[in-house]
Amino acid sequence: MIRSVSFLFAVIFGFCSLSTFGGENTEATARYEKGVARLKAGDLQADFKALRLDCAESKYRCEADSEDKKAIAALLNENTFEEGLKKAEEGIDASFVDIDLHYFAFVANMELERKERAEFHRTVIRGLLDSIQENKRGRSEEDAFTVINVHEEYVFLRFSDMKVKSQALVNKDGHSWDVMVCTDMEDDREVTLYFNIDIPMKRLRSALGQ
Repeated sequence: MIRSVSFLFAVIFGFCSLSTFGGENTEATARYEKGVARLKAGDLQADFKALRLDCAESKYRCEADSEDKKAIAALLNENTFEEGLKKAEEGIDASFVDIDLHYFAFVANMELERKERAEFHRTVIRGLLDSIQENKRGRSEEDAFTVINVHEEYVFLRFSDMKVKSQALVNKDGHSWDVMVCTDMEDDREVTLYFNIDIPMKRLRSALGQ
């Protein structure tokens, strides 16, 4: 079944921006904390997909507050890089797998000529994006990209230089997909991409007591 998501998308997005609900998986929380600690200590050979999936089941937020991110972006746009970096790092401590925050930290560190720290955040960004793409092309339900929240879809598309033209929700055989019709900004081609959203839909159903 295919449905327009003008209303349902807003509901899902709102719920998926909240803290964990429906109960914490303590084992996932422990694995997530261990993975983040290893990355912060400089071990960049992480399983970024496992990190994201563990975050989705943990007590931690996987996405920072949108207003907080707007405030960080404003600081960077005003060339207030030290303050912007401080806010970005605070956000990363709370929501390590939010790619936007690492991008803000990368930009701030580059402007402050802290190349080693900038490279750290570049590596994390690439690791998180690659863990969404894996070896998939996203051109079908069977080959869909797996995301832990709707926000990841838009970050992935933005970094892929894709502009969204339309979006639809597909429910079939107990699974859910966001089908995004996009324009590839490099060559102006129309591309249809599939994102598996079973994880955020499961969390939404849990929040609604279903």
